Amino acid sequence: MISKPLFLQSLKANGLAWGLVTVATAFMLAILIVVLGNLQTSEIRDSLKDTFIESEIEKVIKLGAIEGYEETYQVIVEVYPNVKEVYDDITRLIDTYNQIVKFFPNPIDVIIKGIQEDPNMTEEEKEQAVAVARMVLTAYEEQDIPDERIHEFKSGIVIEIILNNMDKELKEEEKEALIAISSQVLSLYDEKGELDEEDFHHVAFLYVNTSLYNSLIHTETEELAELGYSTMKELFDDYGFTEIRVNILVSTGLSHYLSLLEHDVSKEEAKAEVTKSLLSQMPKDVSESLVELGDLDINHLVIGKVFYQIAGLLLPIVYTILTANNLIAGQVDSGAMAYVLSTPTKRKKVTFTQMTYLVVSLITMFIVIGGVGFIAKLFTDDSFTISNKQFILLNVGSFISMLAISGICFLASAWFNRSKHSLGLGGGISMFFLVAIILGMFGSESIPAAMRIESMNLFNYMTIISLFDVTAILEGGTYLYGLLILLGIAVLTYAAGILIFDRKDLPL
Repeated sequence: MISKPLFLQSLKANGLAWGLVTVATAFMLAILIVVLGNLQTSEIRDSLKDTFIESEIEKVIKLGAIEGYEETYQVIVEVYPNVKEVYDDITRLIDTYNQIVKFFPNPIDVIIKGIQEDPNMTEEEKEQAVAVARMVLTAYEEQDIPDERIHEFKSGIVIEIILNNMDKELKEEEKEALIAISSQVLSLYDEKGELDEEDFHHVAFLYVNTSLYNSLIHTETEELAELGYSTMKELFDDYGFTEIRVNILVSTGLSHYLSLLEHDVSKEEAKAEVTKSLLSQMPKDVSESLVELGDLDINHLVIGKVFYQIAGLLLPIVYTILTANNLIAGQVDSGAMAYVLSTPTKRKKVTFTQMTYLVVSLITMFIVIGGVGFIAKLFTDDSFTISNKQFILLNVGSFISMLAISGICFLASAWFNRSKHSLGLGGGISMFFLVAIILGMFGSESIPAAMRIESMNLFNYMTIISLFDVTAILEGGTYLYGLLILLGIAVLTYAAGILIFDRKDLPL
């Protein structure tokens, strides 16, 4: 099917150019891999990403503090009247008991009789009051409570009564919260005798400041699961949010929030101001760009997009343009083809031999380039994020792109009898495709939004090289269809070139 003498002649005539292009391209790839593989770009990217995550964690903590404060304040407002009333009733019972215990052998019975004879109470109220009095005074009498523990005793009774009289059954965390809030309210009430709105704010502030950390660390959300954490505590531990640090953020956030409220700022505006994160303080486009920068993989961009789709194709395209022209049109133009065809060698055998040389030279070129790349990878560390499979696919995709371009150049060479026409069409189209993919890169999603020019994405639709989808290969997308189309272009153009050369008139 091929002419060995003609193949060897083509190898001799174009071998030096092949060697120079192959060595230069492989050397360029090796330098890029070694430099990027030891640049610690992942640390830079992760540092930027961690900064954003820490800022968002601080936002969550401050937002939780404000919402917890508002909820706690509302609970205090609702609970305080009832707590105060029950506490005062118990205080009166104990005071009455202490006053009459010296004079009556059974003071509890005397107090209960007094309740039952109270004309200002209904029968239902008397029944409830008697039950409470019997429970409180019996416990007080049996435990012989000293003066220093009397408040603790009364608070415990009050909280027990409050919980027993709740209209709904509380969850364990709700019950614990109610007990803690009621305890703080009662302690302050016992100290001051009466509480006002400022005291309510103080209790709410104190409760949230001391309890939010323990509440947050057990939080489980879908967002946490997406980040790879089962609880908020794991996230806190990874980013250095200790209990002290969280409490400081809670305290400063609430102080800032209350300060804004005192200056007549609305609650919503104050909340938005306090919970600003690093990203939320920036314009939307800027924050989205920074997030993209944080997620950007520099290895994917430089090795995948810049080298394999642009820089790594430049010299092979130049080689392909010149070699495809020399294989047919150049020989027709110089008259050498007349000598070749004067032998028993048929036209189809000539073109098939020249096609075989061009294809084999490209295959060998990319095998060498890929092999040098794999050797260079041995000198990189874990920061080089392109796997062996991805690396192979990039080499295959780049080769198939060159195969399609070589088919176009081969068709032009077979079509024209003059080198200038062959170079003008085949070379012009090939270089246009390369320039278009360079310009289109600035409009593609490979470039962060901060530097992207959306309108330049139009150029990606003007070049067949964009069918080699580097992003899909590196990020797990669909890339096979584009490569099959490039293979189809190669097959059609080579077949057309062979057919056209076989049928056209030659100036021999």
